[in-house]
Amino acid sequence: LEKEGSYTKYLDLLKQHFNPSTLEQVMCRDILTIDYQGNVYDCDFNLADKRKIKGYEEKKFWEIDLDTFHAEVSLAEYCYACTADTGSSCHGSLVKEKGKTALPDQDRKRTPAQAGADFDVKESVRQYYGEELTETGDLKTNACCTIDAIPAQVKAALPLIHDEIKMKYYGCGNTIPEYIQGLSILDMGCGTGRDSYVMAYLAGEQGFVYGIDMTESQIRVAQRYVGEQAARFGYARPNAKFIHDEMENLHKHLTPGSIDLVTSNCVINLVEDKEQVLKEIYRVLKNGGEFYFSDVYADRRVPEEVRKNRILYGECLGGALYQNDFERIVRSIGFADPRVVSKQVIDIQNEDIKALAGNITFTSVTYRLWKLDGLEDACEDYGHVAVYKGGIPESPFTLRLDDGHVFERNKPERVCGNTALMLSKTRLRDFFHVTGSFDEHFGLFTDCGTAAGEPPKADSGGGGACC
Repeated sequence: LEKEGSYTKYLDLLKQHFNPSTLEQVMCRDILTIDYQGNVYDCDFNLADKRKIKGYEEKKFWEIDLDTFHAEVSLAEYCYACTADTGSSCHGSLVKEKGKTALPDQDRKRTPAQAGADFDVKESVRQYYGEELTETGDLKTNACCTIDAIPAQVKAALPLIHDEIKMKYYGCGNTIPEYIQGLSILDMGCGTGRDSYVMAYLAGEQGFVYGIDMTESQIRVAQRYVGEQAARFGYARPNAKFIHDEMENLHKHLTPGSIDLVTSNCVINLVEDKEQVLKEIYRVLKNGGEFYFSDVYADRRVPEEVRKNRILYGECLGGALYQNDFERIVRSIGFADPRVVSKQVIDIQNEDIKALAGNITFTSVTYRLWKLDGLEDACEDYGHVAVYKGGIPESPFTLRLDDGHVFERNKPERVCGNTALMLSKTRLRDFFHVTGSFDEHFGLFTDCGTAAGEPPKADSGGGGACC
């Protein structure tokens, strides 16, 4: 173009056809270009222009911690080539038409009658996660993307996990709690098995992890690497097994009271009969066992036209429960005191999805639910005192039980009866000294929580610690 003297004219043409709706889809947001020497660029254009990623000009790609990598994209005039009209990428157009994102027409807002007429939850989820999504970058929102910081022990395990397993990871939080050595573990909706294999590594050779998922293309990836992952971990034999079935059929595969820990990462919202799945989880847990999981919740009951929109359901929004309804369900099943570990409001950037969601606020929440005899539906004061003795490798100085309870080593804390049970009748019992009994009741335990924890939020619309 420069030789012909038409570069400026062509650039003006690209600028005239600039389409802002392509910006969310441009490849440089999700893909890096690496040259033969290991230098890192935002795209092939920047490679050709010798324009390295800002702040990483002297680093090779193997020297970069990709878990904390959030570099600014370097822009130039030629960027307009990717953002004109429907945009351009290695896979073709970025959007369907100028000014619109690439949501299929049939997935735009419909009436409740239209939405429910042909909507099959299970088939929709199978198709979305088995066919439409090929990698994490295909998601249209960050609802199914892990927001929490990755714990050090998980970060250390991830390099041992095969790339194909990690490529199709869809999660909204950290669902691997502290101290899981030697446990029997169940990963609900395990997908390709990223979290399952991380837990298999952390649980050690004496632990065992089951994963269950109904999407065949996902579970086949997990099954493919059972032997290889054991070898990567240095284990004499595999300690993971993957089951291709619906979560509602868990009773066909695992006996009651056989599991120490159940985890799930942004999956319960995708299930149609959520109460049945939660009952299955409660059934397989041992007494003293835990359901530790992340999911998406809404600040109100989701209307039918949102709930039965195929894209919104696949993006973990359409099937989100009203948080108070969720807590009512789990309490009725037997999880008497649901505890929030962390939460983060989901920022929806896609304009089409934002328009469909309307005024609903969606939040990613990590919960821990204990199956424990004696838990009450409120925090009651029996005069218990708990001291964290240390000893958990992941939490040598402080242990975070939930968003209201952070225990410093050797520091006595007054706790309610429920918290006393969680610390003395579960896998945490060896690391706490709990004094007191249930012989005398002193009334409601007000402002339940430790000095280092977050104060209870009475108006949060969802369960905090000891609500």
